[in-house]
Amino acid sequence: TASVLTVVAVLAGMAVGGGPVDLFGLYGLALVLNLAATLWAAGVAMRLRSMQAGPVMQMPVFLILFFAPVYVPIELLHGWIEAVASVNPTTALLEAGRSLLAGQPEDVALAFVVAFSLVAGFALWALRGLRRAEAAGG
Repeated sequence: TASVLTVVAVLAGMAVGGGPVDLFGLYGLALVLNLAATLWAAGVAMRLRSMQAGPVMQMPVFLILFFAPVYVPIELLHGWIEAVASVNPTTALLEAGRSLLAGQPEDVALAFVVAFSLVAGFALWALRGLRRAEAAGG
């Protein structure tokens, strides 16, 4: 699916400045981040065990992305949103992804540290949720 999206984007005229190694890094970062998101959602699902868990899974992700420089680089932000975005861990992920796509990798190691930290934290979250669900008989 990601490769199909990449092919469609390139055919539509998206400029890719990064080489194969940069794109491999980008996909690797995306894979680790998706694992973190899956573990977050699993932890929520194990705790709530109902269909109403869907919005609880999505709302924090939306808020984290809302307070990150998703649509513009952080240098173009001003005021309170710049202050919040500068401490948002998602900023490191977005900036590293942009730099890999541009072929000028910056702060990629920091992004992987953030991503793996999220995986570690959410793995504990999901495991504790699983234990709670088992204890409840679910």
